[in-house]
Amino acid sequence: MLSLVAHELRSRWRGWTVLVLLVAVAGGAVLAAAAGARRTSTAYPRFLRVSHASNLLVSPAGTGTTGYNAALARLPGVKLAAPVVGLGLIPVRRDGRLDLTAGVLAPADGQFGRVTDVPKVLAGRLPRPGHASEIAVNQIAAARYRLHVGSVLDLEALPDSGPPVPAALKGPPARRHRVSGHVVGIIVTRASVDPVTELDKVPFIQASQAMWHQLGPRYLAFDGAYVTLRRGATVTRVSREVQALARRFPATGGQVYVADESTQAAAVEQAIHPEAVALAIFALVLACTALVVVGQVAARLVLQAGADNPVLAALGTTRGQLTAAGLAEVAVAGSAGAVLAAGVAIAASPLTPIGIARLAEPSPGVSAGWLVLVIGAVAIVLLLTAWASWPAWRVASARATGRSAAAGAPGRRPWLAGWLAGTGAPVTMVTGVRLAVEPGRGRTAVPTRAALAGATLSVLAVTAAFTFGANLTSLVHTPRSYGQAWDAAIDLQFNLISPGQAEHGFGANPGVTGWTYGDHGIIGIGGQLVPAIGLAPGRGPMFSPTLLAGRAPRTSHEIVLGTSTLRRLRLHVGQPVTVTISGHPVRERVVGRAVFPNFGQGSFTPTDLGDGAETSAAALRAQASPPGGPPGYQFVLLRFTHGRGRGPAIARFQHSMARFCAQVQQSTCVLTDQRPNGVTSYARIDGAPGILAALLAALGIAVLAQFVVVSGRRRRRDFAVLKTLGLLGRQVRAVIAWQVSVLAGIALLVGVPLGVAAGRWSWQLFGSGLGIPPGAGLPVSLILLTLPAVLIIANAVALWPGRSAARMPPAQVLRTE
Repeated sequence: MLSLVAHELRSRWRGWTVLVLLVAVAGGAVLAAAAGARRTSTAYPRFLRVSHASNLLVSPAGTGTTGYNAALARLPGVKLAAPVVGLGLIPVRRDGRLDLTAGVLAPADGQFGRVTDVPKVLAGRLPRPGHASEIAVNQIAAARYRLHVGSVLDLEALPDSGPPVPAALKGPPARRHRVSGHVVGIIVTRASVDPVTELDKVPFIQASQAMWHQLGPRYLAFDGAYVTLRRGATVTRVSREVQALARRFPATGGQVYVADESTQAAAVEQAIHPEAVALAIFALVLACTALVVVGQVAARLVLQAGADNPVLAALGTTRGQLTAAGLAEVAVAGSAGAVLAAGVAIAASPLTPIGIARLAEPSPGVSAGWLVLVIGAVAIVLLLTAWASWPAWRVASARATGRSAAAGAPGRRPWLAGWLAGTGAPVTMVTGVRLAVEPGRGRTAVPTRAALAGATLSVLAVTAAFTFGANLTSLVHTPRSYGQAWDAAIDLQFNLISPGQAEHGFGANPGVTGWTYGDHGIIGIGGQLVPAIGLAPGRGPMFSPTLLAGRAPRTSHEIVLGTSTLRRLRLHVGQPVTVTISGHPVRERVVGRAVFPNFGQGSFTPTDLGDGAETSAAALRAQASPPGGPPGYQFVLLRFTHGRGRGPAIARFQHSMARFCAQVQQSTCVLTDQRPNGVTSYARIDGAPGILAALLAALGIAVLAQFVVVSGRRRRRDFAVLKTLGLLGRQVRAVIAWQVSVLAGIALLVGVPLGVAAGRWSWQLFGSGLGIPPGAGLPVSLILLTLPAVLIIANAVALWPGRSAARMPPAQVLRTE
């Protein structure tokens, strides 16, 4: 049998070489996409592992430089505490203005940036600990200030801009002055890969330890510590310990804010996930289409190789041996193509990861994802062999000669063609329908079923992509769908606005119809930290994030949670739950389920679609303002008059708040769009379904084009006979047009309903995972546009083969046949 396989491979080496190259190109594209999807999805976790990422950020309300930060490292659950200080250094723009939104951070003891939370260096290096003038900037700062390695950035030093510092540490009086920072590196931090919190979104500058020592405590803006936990330690337990420790250090203000870094890491991974999924879906669809196209080529080669099977069968070769020989030929060619496909995938690996994961990739360049490549190569050989198994078994029959001889005999007319002929339909229509649904036999056989399956799959996938994409676009551009049930918000972060200030600032604005006050907070539930907001009535009815079930909280002992939070904690609406607020346990009842827009404070994890909690402002009062402090709230939610006057009213309001916002210097001063990070990440790829639909349509066109070309070549005898019987050239073109139109029509008839159902089902599954309002829309206009578009494209594809068939000399064809 081996000699038979070798003989067939040598005698038809050109055809098998074409199959090997097709497998290499198509399989290489599939493997590159699949490996790229895996590389994209794992880029950020690998970045965190390589950078030795911390688990918690602990930041005192006052200052921890009096010994609190050092004491953190001695807690039993803490493995490492890397203290950092925020410096009162403000970047000076090229036009001389100060950029008050930027943050300058320096390690207090040299651990941050070198032992833990080590950034990825895009260019240059990190600042040396003993060189005060050296700085590194993240990619956001480099883009905003147009910096590169070797640039000089002027920084305005502002004394006494942070929390009160004990008199013993203040030192001599300080003055406002400028320092020069020499850029020695462009970096990517774990926070700047995809900014989650408000502080992550601003330019970040990493100064040296020597800069902190040179400036001194008077230039302290804030401080904290990045904490790595020991194995077995829990976030909740360590959070209680750091809260209790703060009471022993008066300079902290007796209160600390704790941010769970794993929650922010999960938000970044969630932002990367859609890009990886889109690439994986593309790989899957490309694999299906490539299998149809390449499988047809393999089946045709098997049929050609089986021409001598009757002779071999007469000499005693069994049907099983003939089948095994045919499959072995395909397996050899598939194995060679799979090896080349793996090489193509490795060569294309520098193109991945895609999207924001490309920033996080710790080892850019050539990558060999051996797990994907080995599994993919084996799958290529097995799938191609399986596809060719039926043709190989069929051609191995000893009766194949009889069937081949009868190939030109007339077969049974399809019922549709017979019905049309009975109604007196034109001969071009009847013939075209027969050719579309009848695969033929022997040498005149065409891959009708495979082409129909490929075209139907393409229509189904394109319709599903349109349906899913329309719902994704609706989510991205409909604020109520992602929780924002108001028109604008004033968010002062850690500062307060009193009811009197609110009434004076916009109470007399005729466009404002009502407002609700609120505070930010972090609460603990079931061992996890959950971002929360507390709301209080202002003017008019109180409004809150979009409710999916239940009702809004009415007292400080009621709480509403997001869908993902409920699922993660295994809670349900109506169930009592213990909530930890500022270290104190409180018994509350879950009264509702909501979808949350973005409520973020500083560097702490914001709410995000299904993640978050809502309670009363009174419940979070201890976190929002210290005891005995002035009354006020951290944000205000506003509604404006609806109708045509809404847009101008919001514009007038923003203009009226310009002076106030200039004083508070908050980028979140007035917000009209509070898209959560989940929606923001999907907004970046809201065009992906359309691109995917275009690629799927192109693959469907390729399948249809192959069918038309193969049909024209194998059925040239039929066309020659028809022309001999008097069929004109234009009628031959009409036959081919009817052939592809019927094929496309069947694909539409089956593919569109299934595509709509698949798109709606996938969106509902996707939405339930995100925790957004249920329901899926139907893009009627796109679907109606698809129907004529498919028919027009199908006829355009058949135009050139139709002309070739119409110009074919029948005498020459019949003589060669």
